[in-house]
Amino acid sequence: MTTKKLTAKLVQSAKPKEINNVFKDNYIPDGGGLYLIVTARGGKLWRYHFSFQNKKYRLPLGKYPTLSLKEARELHKEAQIKKAKGINPVKERRAKKQQSKKEERNSFREVAEEFLKKRSTEIAQSTLKKRENLLKKDFYPIIGNRAIDKIEKSDLVKIALTIQERGAVETAHKSILLCGQIWRYALQTDKVKHNIVADISKTDVLKSYTNKKFRTITDPQRIGELMRALYSYHGEYSTKWALLFMAHTFVRSYNIRFAEWSEIDLKNRVWIIPPHKMKAREEHILPLSNQAITILKEVEPYSKDSKFIFPSSLGKSRALSENTLNTAFKRLGFGDEMVSHGFRSMFSTLAYESGKFRSEVIESLLAHKDPNEIRRAYNRANYEEEKREVITWWGEFLESIIK
Repeated sequence: MTTKKLTAKLVQSAKPKEINNVFKDNYIPDGGGLYLIVTARGGKLWRYHFSFQNKKYRLPLGKYPTLSLKEARELHKEAQIKKAKGINPVKERRAKKQQSKKEERNSFREVAEEFLKKRSTEIAQSTLKKRENLLKKDFYPIIGNRAIDKIEKSDLVKIALTIQERGAVETAHKSILLCGQIWRYALQTDKVKHNIVADISKTDVLKSYTNKKFRTITDPQRIGELMRALYSYHGEYSTKWALLFMAHTFVRSYNIRFAEWSEIDLKNRVWIIPPHKMKAREEHILPLSNQAITILKEVEPYSKDSKFIFPSSLGKSRALSENTLNTAFKRLGFGDEMVSHGFRSMFSTLAYESGKFRSEVIESLLAHKDPNEIRRAYNRANYEEEKREVITWWGEFLESIIK
């Protein structure tokens, strides 16, 4: 018996079977095992029924009207050809799905996020956030869902060049460095067979840039002018005292912006910064000078109802923004000479030049990690008095040059 071929009109008008007022699936053949199935609810599906090595299989081809009669016949023909070549189209599709799922598990985004998660306890949260933002902005929209072992170095170079074209030359260089770390991790975890980033020469494909040192002031007279300007600052109250406190504590801007009252021990006159806020991921106990204590008492009435010592003017539940502190220097006329991070260089330079203190003590105050683990443990236990001495000297120095 010859199967009557379907027509576009018949497909369009086809309905489910109705038996005793109950709707059931209607299987309408087109020949060669191709069926249009009109479901009890009125949906229409294309399916290829066939036998392969004495077993029966059903291969879903698609839905009507997304897949027309003509397109269903083309897919049906392709499946028949595969079957004739000894390929089971159902098993082939399953294998492709499994491969696709495997690739999804090793997508660039997944590997990058896995890498960053493992590094999250080793790097500062501010650095981690910058790396996450770089990937989200420039990489994930383009290669985020692609299998990492299918990405080529030209893909990464194109993204870096796009970053460079918007004027962010340094960020373009850093993007390649970050990708290098991600690919090294992927290589060690058998997600790739080769580190393609090792084949990229930044000097050949990107413009060169100078990694500028943090701007700072080391001339005592000019430092005095800066300190007087800070005390006279008429901008945001929180910004003024944050900068003055930073001058006396010379911590990184992140530590000032996210400094909390719970970290201050006024009785013992120390600031205990928890490990997760430190670049070296170790607790940092910083002695506080008389001048630093005075600043805290000055700002306490303003922010005692906030967890942050120096909250944002936009709301006391928010921390200061990253650009707020440096913008203040510009408003005061010191923008070309000083940035918030510059207080660290200022202190380091003048402390060393004074010749009064041991380098180990100065480095400990700056929270620079000693590479020698045994010596590091010893130093942590024996520098407290010397650190207090340096802090006292620094506070008195800053106070004296204001006059």
